[in-house]
Amino acid sequence: MRMIPATIALMLALSTFASAGDWRGLFSSDLRATEHELETRRAELAALGDPVVGNTAPQFGYQTNQRPVPPPESPWVQVDLGSSQQIDTIALVPVLVDFQPLDRGAYGFPKRFRVDVSNEASFGDFTPLFVHTDDDFPSPGVAPVVVDAECKARFVRVTVTKPAEENHTFFVALGELMVLQKNRNIALGGRVKSSDSVNLPPRWDQSNLTDGRTPLGPPIRNGVMPEFDAIFVNSPAGSSPVWMAVDLGREMALDEVRLHPLHARQGADVPGFRFPLQFRVELAALADFSDARVLFQTANSDYPNPGNNPVTINASGQSGRYVRVVLIKAEIPTVAEFALSELEVQAFGRRVSTGCEVSTSGDTKRDPPRPITQLTDGFTSYGKLMELPEWLDEWARRSSLHASIRGLEKLLPHRITVAERRAAWTGAGSAIVLSLGIAALTLRARRVRAHEQERFRNRLARDLHDEIGSNLAGIAVLSETAAQPGGENEGDLQEIHRIAKESSEAMREVLWLVGARQEMGIDLGTQMQTAAARLLPGRAIRWLRLPEHLPASWSMDTRRQVFLFFKEALTNIVRHARADSVEISAGVTGGLFELRIKDNGRGFDVATAPAGLGLHSLRDRAKSLNGNFTIESMPGSGTLVILTIPNC
Repeated sequence: MRMIPATIALMLALSTFASAGDWRGLFSSDLRATEHELETRRAELAALGDPVVGNTAPQFGYQTNQRPVPPPESPWVQVDLGSSQQIDTIALVPVLVDFQPLDRGAYGFPKRFRVDVSNEASFGDFTPLFVHTDDDFPSPGVAPVVVDAECKARFVRVTVTKPAEENHTFFVALGELMVLQKNRNIALGGRVKSSDSVNLPPRWDQSNLTDGRTPLGPPIRNGVMPEFDAIFVNSPAGSSPVWMAVDLGREMALDEVRLHPLHARQGADVPGFRFPLQFRVELAALADFSDARVLFQTANSDYPNPGNNPVTINASGQSGRYVRVVLIKAEIPTVAEFALSELEVQAFGRRVSTGCEVSTSGDTKRDPPRPITQLTDGFTSYGKLMELPEWLDEWARRSSLHASIRGLEKLLPHRITVAERRAAWTGAGSAIVLSLGIAALTLRARRVRAHEQERFRNRLARDLHDEIGSNLAGIAVLSETAAQPGGENEGDLQEIHRIAKESSEAMREVLWLVGARQEMGIDLGTQMQTAAARLLPGRAIRWLRLPEHLPASWSMDTRRQVFLFFKEALTNIVRHARADSVEISAGVTGGLFELRIKDNGRGFDVATAPAGLGLHSLRDRAKSLNGNFTIESMPGSGTLVILTIPNC
């Protein structure tokens, strides 16, 4: 009779899934799991936002010569950090060329390669950090490949054992090699040496590997942007110097100054808009810059437009409170003007300029006006600034999600096919299932009842054997001894009397456990106290908490298992502990029933103790109660047995 509601439930579930458009998931847990995982991964990827990717500067990176056959020796390229320094992370940024769509593989990225570090330029002695030379490395697309380092070295080398192959030529291309020490890229401007290089500036040159110009732009997270994110400073040509300055609030030792260009978003799409052709960066302790020191100044030639990439200036720990950018040569000769989206200052391994006070030399008027506070608001032209390690971690997570989604999408068609096939089988077999359902349920119910009866008989037989059999055997032995002439029959007969009395009490316990009517008035707590007195004669028994008010709602089987666990634990004390004192506590606390039995016996090493019948039986009974069984003991320190079960 239960088949009819079950069939109705199945039909309702099918109707629900069909209306939702994903009915096939009802027939395949693998399909449901794949679809759920795919939805979760896509949502996480969407939460990261779309990255701002694209070349905004003419420098592409480093490339080896293209050959019709693989090179006879493995090409390598290395960066000199100037001195042995702490290295936290190394990142290899792929190349993005003009004709390359974002969804294709990385241009010229090596198939098999390794990353090593050394304090010797010859790499006679080196430490491998990343080795992927046995199989092809999956194309990273435009995402940087991040290598954990945690080492100290001066030179970083990438050795390629299998180059990329495109258009029947073999070569290697890398956009940037970044070496992070906390929040700084200490490879910026580092001297580059290679075994093979194409020198076609500005696009291809080995120095491009450490110029800070990549298709990834600044470390930002794309998101909601202010209406404007740059300030302009200008004055008629020939007037007083034009500058922007930031007050850090106090004097401090600086790590870096980063100038973030403006990428015009209103009107013409121009990266590096109004970036100065020539400029200098000053540091001072006084607001009037009378004590100014020059951190950086361009040469006589014009500074190449950085596009969206930040221009990073190493401050080398010099101290100051005020940082100023001074225009030397403007993009438009007739108007002394330049623009920046952010003037970022790094100190103490973090950004310290966000929200700091800004001042300028002159006119910043624009229509509509732009507040000068945008110079330190933490936003560049296309996103909110991030610290470099966080930015690389986000790129690594984005790459992992893309790979996971591709793998799940490949699994999906096969699992949909399997689900549809199972749905067809289910429809064809539903008539048979309905016709045989009632008979199957009836037969199953009979088997369950028979199984329960068999289990009950086995438990009763085991309990009678354990409780009564051993006592009756003792009576037989003592009776035989008492019948011998000249024996001290009086003591033996007293022992026979004691064992017979214990057998009677044990039989009453068994009757109570199975719910005999004449024993129903005895509660579990009383039985536990009686059993403790009977099983531990001659030992001091201290009840720390009497087993009163135990749950009346417990089933017969729950009472039985708790009581037999209790007796088994006491029997182990008698057989093995050599104890003369036992402390017992039993009761309900916080929704849990807890039984604690502690003796002062000889104890044992729990880790090396053999799995005897006693401990095995205790564990089985605790498991049948959905409870926890723990035992604490050390040689010479007694034993503590704890049983906790839900108060059901």
